[in-house]
Amino acid sequence: MHKSPIPSGAFGKVSKELLQKCVVLLKKREKREYEAYTVPDDILRALKENIRDEENLKALLCSICGHLGINGDFIKLVVIDELMTDWAGQISTDLAFTTIRLDLRARYTLDTVIAILAHEAIHLHLYYEGIHLKDTWENEVLTDTAAVYCGFGEYIYRGYAVTQGDFALSYNKVGYIRQEDVRYIQELMAMASA
Repeated sequence: MHKSPIPSGAFGKVSKELLQKCVVLLKKREKREYEAYTVPDDILRALKENIRDEENLKALLCSICGHLGINGDFIKLVVIDELMTDWAGQISTDLAFTTIRLDLRARYTLDTVIAILAHEAIHLHLYYEGIHLKDTWENEVLTDTAAVYCGFGEYIYRGYAVTQGDFALSYNKVGYIRQEDVRYIQELMAMASA
């Protein structure tokens, strides 16, 4: 069966003004520059063999957190596979205890899982740094923008790709920004550092 093309309007578009606002805020408030993040080879190999291995998923989360200067050992990772959730990942924290929930769907690629965990870890990073926007949706866009800003751009780009769904004219996507937005954020960052 031939797959239909993904319509450009299938998922909401983030305004360039909001993306610019997020990059300006991060440039002003972030305390350091970040190199591009790379998943350690041993973790990558292990997860390519079994993406559902919770020990290696926790090692991935700790590696992502370490890139941000956060000790991931104290974060509880809960892996679920619930078709009823409308989220890919979720974080809850009360200053003493942090839990990240990953809804590990069968259709997720390893890049998608990395992007989801990076997004959730960035929520914690932004919380610690006191960087936020008032509107909930704008704050989610800020979180995705910060993930790109903090070195996870290529994983966000690949992990947030729109894919064909299980049914005709159905599509799947995680994240709040699109692949084009990732490239635009990277352009803004390059202009700001030039």
